[in-house]
Amino acid sequence: MRRRTVLTTATLFVCATTALTACSGSGSGSAAPAATKSSPAATGSAPATPTATASQAPFAGRNAGQIFNDAVEQDLTSPTLRLKADINDAKDGPTKVDVAMDAKGDCAGTVQPKQGPISMIKAGKTIYLRPAGARAWAKVPTSSPDGKGMAQVCDLKGYLATPGRDTVDTKAMKGATTTVDGQPAITLTDQEGKEHFTAYVATSGKPYLLKLVTVGGDQPGTLDFSDFGRPVHAAAPPKSQLASG
Repeated sequence: MRRRTVLTTATLFVCATTALTACSGSGSGSAAPAATKSSPAATGSAPATPTATASQAPFAGRNAGQIFNDAVEQDLTSPTLRLKADINDAKDGPTKVDVAMDAKGDCAGTVQPKQGPISMIKAGKTIYLRPAGARAWAKVPTSSPDGKGMAQVCDLKGYLATPGRDTVDTKAMKGATTTVDGQPAITLTDQEGKEHFTAYVATSGKPYLLKLVTVGGDQPGTLDFSDFGRPVHAAAPPKSQLASG
């Protein structure tokens, strides 16, 4: 149940935006469109006390690896969703991501490395960026070297890419049922080396992957998925709010 670390994407993003912060300055202006609904805090802890034993859990007849693979595919087929991530890399420190994204690759939200939060909108072939406190949005085409790296923040397939996803993980185990943000879910656990993984898959409605927690290793953290099917408002800022040049 490994996942590609969000930090890899966020680090590329930060490196690409370093030169762009020169266009910023203190002042007011509208923020990036927020995701449409709050989702679980990315704390890395289990969201609730389990309410049932594994033998009472749903998905009878399917092992944990099959359930997890199906849940990942369910997220990938959602037209829209919101991702909240909180990753603490041993080398580069903490990074947070909060973006609402759609299947076309557009998104709106915030990336927050240790340097501070940066609002981001990707609309079509253009990315708009604004560090906290900046007057104007910087405009970056996705065709540019920097833009290609930034666009990965909106790549849902990249976040959910897992080594060997076409095979079934037979070591993963089904656990108790619980809730994630009030939604019933089954707990799945796995371990690889020093890393321990806990996934939470919805047991009512579509079997979405709701949460994935990594404990131990060099990049512990949490991915939260929510707002499946909710509209994503990833529109370009008004021209009056764009940086000149």
